[in-house]
Amino acid sequence: MDREAALSDLDAARAEWEAAFAQVPDAALAYLKPGDDYALGGLQVHVNWVLVHYGRVLDAIRADPHQALQPLDKPGESEDANRRAKAGLTAAERKPSFEEMSGLHRFVKDAAAGFSAADWSYKTPVVYREGEDPYSTSPDDVVGWLRDHYREHVQQCPELIASWREMS
Repeated sequence: MDREAALSDLDAARAEWEAAFAQVPDAALAYLKPGDDYALGGLQVHVNWVLVHYGRVLDAIRADPHQALQPLDKPGESEDANRRAKAGLTAAERKPSFEEMSGLHRFVKDAAAGFSAADWSYKTPVVYREGEDPYSTSPDDVVGWLRDHYREHVQQCPELIASWREMS
């Protein structure tokens, strides 16, 4: 997908996620379906963490696309985000979490928009976790993963709301 179409679809995917999450009742924000890793409200926490993570990747690739990247996340940061996602959100945290997502989404989009058409598909070796082999990653890959990630939770959200209603 070319850069402009990819970025437009990234915005569309975010809007789909916002619409899906808007359907979550405040009382369900801390609901954790048995066996799940994230509470219903924790999906928003998780979405924000993924934007932080991949925003760093895009920013580092943009700084030097020919330099192999080592892990960019601080030790324990992912685990902390996962703990917060498992706990979910309170009603008071909903709006600030969406405001945070807005800024993170804008950062990712601006970073991605900064790549030339020639560099849009250029693959940089990225090590995502200590001890892993590098994974060849382009800006197009990252934006595609983020679009898919939003939409994965768009589908998951109504299923979890239904599960919460059955348990209530």
